[in-house]
Amino acid sequence: MKVKTQMEGDVAVVHVSGKLMGGPESDQLRNEVKRLIDEGTNKFVIDLHGVPWINSTGLGALMSVYTSVQRSEGSLKLCNVSDRIQSLFMITKLLTIFDTYPSEKDAVGAFK
Repeated sequence: MKVKTQMEGDVAVVHVSGKLMGGPESDQLRNEVKRLIDEGTNKFVIDLHGVPWINSTGLGALMSVYTSVQRSEGSLKLCNVSDRIQSLFMITKLLTIFDTYPSEKDAVGAFK
């Protein structure tokens, strides 16, 4: 899994690619968000365009990121969620927690 961040104004867009399956790869995502929070960022978009699948450990990593952002009084949005992952969010009731958007532009725009 790869994690790459770009700033769109005051919004950190975190691009994730590869399977989100837990382990050291999930630590990359958590550590990147923690670093950005420590630098004062509190608006996040996680772009899942390059993520074909998430297992239960990967869902736990996303929940951990969500919790960290909430504790910092920030906001988190997800974008480019595949139908397969969207179905997983519906089954696990995580759609009630995560704000999802069809594109990065829509997610970033939702902060304005």
